[in-house]
Parts: sequence; structure tokens; C-alpha cells
Amino acid sequence: MKKLIAMAMALIMVLGCGSAMAENTKHERVYVVTDAGGTVRSITDSIRLENADGLNELTDRTMMTEIVNAGGKESFTLDGETLTWQADGKDIIYQGTSDRQPAVIPTVRLTLDGGEVSAEELKTKTGEAELTVSYVSSGELPALAVTVLPLPEEGVSGLELTNAAVVTEMGRRVLVGWAVPGADETLKLPASFSARFKADHADLGWMMTLATSEPVNMLLREADGRLDLNLQTEIQEIGAVLTAMKAGEELPQVTGKTAEIVEKLRALNSGLTQLDDSAKQVAEGAGEVSDGAADLKNGLEKLTGRNEELNGGAQQMMAATLAFANKQIAGSGLEAAGVKLPELTAENYAQVLDGAIAGLEQIPEAKESLTALKNQLDQANEFVTGLKAYTDGVAQAAEGSSSLAAGAAKLNLGATALQLIGTGNLKTQILGAEQAAAEKLLPYLEGTVPDAMRIWEKIAQNAGKDGYDLRPEGMKTVTAYIIRTDLQ
Repeated sequence: MKKLIAMAMALIMVLGCGSAMAENTKHERVYVVTDAGGTVRSITDSIRLENADGLNELTDRTMMTEIVNAGGKESFTLDGETLTWQADGKDIIYQGTSDRQPAVIPTVRLTLDGGEVSAEELKTKTGEAELTVSYVSSGELPALAVTVLPLPEEGVSGLELTNAAVVTEMGRRVLVGWAVPGADETLKLPASFSARFKADHADLGWMMTLATSEPVNMLLREADGRLDLNLQTEIQEIGAVLTAMKAGEELPQVTGKTAEIVEKLRALNSGLTQLDDSAKQVAEGAGEVSDGAADLKNGLEKLTGRNEELNGGAQQMMAATLAFANKQIAGSGLEAAGVKLPELTAENYAQVLDGAIAGLEQIPEAKESLTALKNQLDQANEFVTGLKAYTDGVAQAAEGSSSLAAGAAKLNLGATALQLIGTGNLKTQILGAEQAAAEKLLPYLEGTVPDAMRIWEKIAQNAGKDGYDLRPEGMKTVTAYIIRTDLQ
């Protein structure tokens, strides 16, 4: 459990110290103890004055009492609110107390079967329980709040969580909830978390909350360094562009980032004109394709007329080659040697000769003669089959050329129609889409965006105003609250 809390505290310290290395900074860790209702029992503010400049004397402002040096033996003087440390180039770590309320205070509400109970009473009862942790915020900035609540080993089951999760650390379950107290309501960020569970004498003892506005400050610092535009001017120009689009008017001359969008819209409309010109060229080209397809069709039909003649001649050549082969075999003396072969045909010659050649290992001359004969028959057969494939291809091409010619004629008609009515309709549709988009976006620009600007400006105005103690002039303050809530 200590490991989990230490990790969470380290996270807040990282968030609080990540950008403070180049300047003198007042780091506050405000340790608070409260009860379940949010009543503060004690506050200790632990402060580290980061002496980045190595000054011999550090001046701070404070409202605290009972100030003690917690990190060394450096002396100080207090004159009203002015606290002066004899730092001798070192960082100063000190602590003090105050009765000022923290900027964030968690409050706990427990119910059992719909009725409110205390954690003490829950230990003696069973039923359907609900735990809700809300955060009272009095700070100038929204804060990130993370609460960890150790769960008992027994007595809590069937958890249903909202803005929370359960993690297991060293065999113990821990409920971790989060919220963003102090955020503007229009952002709809959670201001509480809850857990519903079956309670059976559940013993809930304490919880620890870590809260800081430093993530918001970091965001503001990053935005301040990166945003190089006037948001108000940009929004006004975007509104003028959308208004013109909605009315179908010429887009206005604008500056900044908006000019890039307007330039692209103008390029789009110019492209529509170029598309129309291209459609004319397509229509002219389609006419030429149609004429060429007709010529191709006529030529292929002439070639197809000779297919039967060519294939017949090839068959005659194959028949003559087979007759010559059968004659050679008959006069070869193979039958006298006990090798009798059936008459060779185009269908069986390969199988017959391969079998005979395999059985003539002892008669090399006969094997060589039959091998040469088979090669001749293979060549003749390849010619016959190749010619057949060619003539079939010509026939298919001839058939396809008819479809091609018909398709080319349709293409010609379609391209002409595209040029006459297609591009005009396309331009109308695109301009209509631009107009519809403008109609949808304008309400956001007139409602949501001003809300966002209002929230941004409010946060920006309060940047850095999240310190608990007083803020010395010229020194940044980074504040984190570590709040222990005793539930019983």
C-alpha cells in the first residue's frame, strides 16, 4: 500500500516540477487531514524554495505560523508577510501551519439500501452500499484529483464503478477514483466518483487524495509557447468564410491559418472547371476509340475466317508425322526382339513411347532411335496445340471486339453526356455540400466555440493562481495537495 501511495505522490511531484528547473520556484506540498464530511483537522504546508540562481538570500511571502526549517540550519526573519532566508546559495525547505482552507477538499457520502450511514455504522451492517466521493473546489483553476481507498480483505463484493477502477497491490485491493474539480460545467468533466457494492460488515478506514492544478498550468505554458495566432481574429475570419459559403457568395479575403483553407476551396472550384475541359477531351478521344474498335473488329473477323483452314493443315501434318513414326517402328526389328508396340496416335504416342524407352535399357541403339522419334512427335504436337490455342484466341478476340466496339460507342455517348451535364451537376453538388457544411458548422462557431474561448481565457487569466500560501513576486509556485480522509 505504501508503494502505491508513493507512486501516486511521485506522479504529482513530477507534474509539479517538470518545467521549474530554470527559475526560482516555490514548491508546496500541502498535507491535510480531514474527516469524511470534509472538515479539516490539520494542515501542514511543506515548502521547498528552489534556489536555481544560487542566491545568498531568498525572499518569500507567507501567511503561515509555526514556521520551522525542515531541511537545514539556515536562519530566517519574518516581517509581516515577508519571509527572508539566509540561503547561502542553497534550496530552503521549511514547514508551517495555517487555518486557510485547501483549494480542494474531498467529501464522502455512504448509503446502505438507500439510507445514509457512516463508515462506523457500515462495519456492523449488510446490504447494498454506495460510496460517493465528491470534491469541493475553491481554487482559481481546475484541478486533477486522484483518490486511493484501500479495500478490506472481506466485506466488499460485486463492485460497480463510475470514474474509478480497482487495482491490486501486493495482494491488497485498492479503489482508485478520479475527478476534475473546479472545471467549467460545459466541459462535462467528472467532479466525483462512486462505487456500488454489496457490503457485509465492511470496514472502510481511510483514503488518500492527491490533487494539483499543475497539469493545467503546464498546458497553458505549452500553448503559450506554441500558439502563434490570434484566436479571436481567426474565429471571426472563419465565421466570415462560413457565412459566405452558406450564402453561395464569393469567399472573402482572409489572413492567418484561415487563408490556407480558403485557398484550397478556391483551388477546388478551379479544379471543377478543369474537369469540365477534360471531359471534352475525353469525349473526343472516345470517338477515336470507337472508330479504332470498329477497325479492330473487322480485322479479327477476317483472321477468324482462316482458323478452320489453319487447324486442318496442322492436323494433316500431325497425321503424316504419326504415319512416318509407325512405319519406322514397323521396320525397326523391335517386334523380332520381343518388343511389340500398338499403333501410335496423337492421344497415346507419349505414353506408348515412354513405356517402350524405359524397357530398352539393354538395347541402347533402339532406345536412342525411339527417343529421337518421340522428340519429333512432341514438336509436331506442340505446333498443333499451339496453333489451336492461337486460333481459339483469335476467335475469342473477335467475339470480344464486338463487345469492345459496342462499349466504345457507349463510352463515346457517356463521355459526351459527362461533358454536357455531369460536370455541371458535380459542381452544383459540391457547392451544395459546402453550403450544407457551413450551415452545420456555423452554430458551433456561434455557440460552442465562444464557450471554449470563454473557458480558455478564464483559465489563462488564472494561470499560476493555484498556490496555497502567498506568492512572492517573480517566483513561480507549484502546489500539490496530499489529503488524508479518515472515514471513521
